[in-house]
Amino acid sequence: MSEISEHNNIRPEDAVPQYVWGKPEPSEDGESPVMIRRKIKNGYNWAGSIILWQQLFAFIIMMIITGIMSAKLTTQLLAENPDMDMNELTLTITQQVMQSDSMILVNAVTMVAANIISLAIVCGAKKQFKLKSVFGKSSLAGSSVLIAIIGAIGIQAASVLIQTLVTYITGISGVGNSLNNSLGFKDSFALNIVLFLYMVIAGPILEELLFRGAALNLLAPVDRKFALIASSLLFGLMHCNFNQIFNGFLLGLILGYIALKSGSIIPSIIMHMLLNLNVFIIGFIFEHKLAETIGIEAAAKAELIAFGVEAVIGIIALVILLKKHGRITENDIIIPEYSYVLEDSEEKKLTWQAFIKSPSIIISIIFCVFTACTLVTVGVGILNK
Repeated sequence: MSEISEHNNIRPEDAVPQYVWGKPEPSEDGESPVMIRRKIKNGYNWAGSIILWQQLFAFIIMMIITGIMSAKLTTQLLAENPDMDMNELTLTITQQVMQSDSMILVNAVTMVAANIISLAIVCGAKKQFKLKSVFGKSSLAGSSVLIAIIGAIGIQAASVLIQTLVTYITGISGVGNSLNNSLGFKDSFALNIVLFLYMVIAGPILEELLFRGAALNLLAPVDRKFALIASSLLFGLMHCNFNQIFNGFLLGLILGYIALKSGSIIPSIIMHMLLNLNVFIIGFIFEHKLAETIGIEAAAKAELIAFGVEAVIGIIALVILLKKHGRITENDIIIPEYSYVLEDSEEKKLTWQAFIKSPSIIISIIFCVFTACTLVTVGVGILNK
């Protein structure tokens, strides 16, 4: 605890506000132990609420947009087929709306708007939480960030291989066909531009602000390792399907690790952008171009080989990164003003125990697992038809 942090030059024990459990008097800024407990638990609640706000507004915005699209289609279909019954009309509208290429634009607009609104709500509620503080100058050298990027791509590739193996064994992908279609590479140049802007630019920036900017720091006042794992869990759960929960958790660990080690979310934003760009490029090469020339089955095998090479190189890079920078310590923190020094017994109560008892965390976990199970059920239903 005596070592000075490289990226903020502030010792955790010198951070403000602070309170060392065992002292009868409140901290210098007048915070009592009860106030500190409430502040820490309140931060956990707001971190968990990120998913709920995001999904709530995504649902509302999606309903509004698809409602407008459905209304227009209803008018058109009834004009063309006045005798169409209600069941046939509903089925036709659902198929046309969900399978339309315009759903790429709808999904992108919906998630961007939902992320912005949830970010505004969480950061607005935590007024003492200065989001601009997470954009500090990175203390990591460019070479370390590059190694981290290669390592993250390796983790991403390894998770794809594991998911492919699980899918092969079980026959269940865990993701509905409509989701795969909405994220796949399209023939339309305009739609690919929309997909690129969302996947490679808007999505990574907003998700890093939410999970490495807000959630990680709201969970970090007591223990950084706990904050890293808990925020990564939330990041994985946010994707709401079993494949991406697993992948999101692993990637969240390395994105959070780099954010904490660098004292800034700028490197994690760059990493997240390049991770999504990697998926975008591989999808274009193997699932679009090669599939047209050598066939879908051969292209799929070649894609798995490419992921295998990435996984091997990436895992080697990750080992090098961890040897160079070591484990997360209490000196690794983005916003030091929220650091507290607690006794071990109190620290245990105010990390995992408080986290799993947080109402918003419990609701978020139930919601995300339920959604993931629903997607699996839908996937099984499609396969059985």
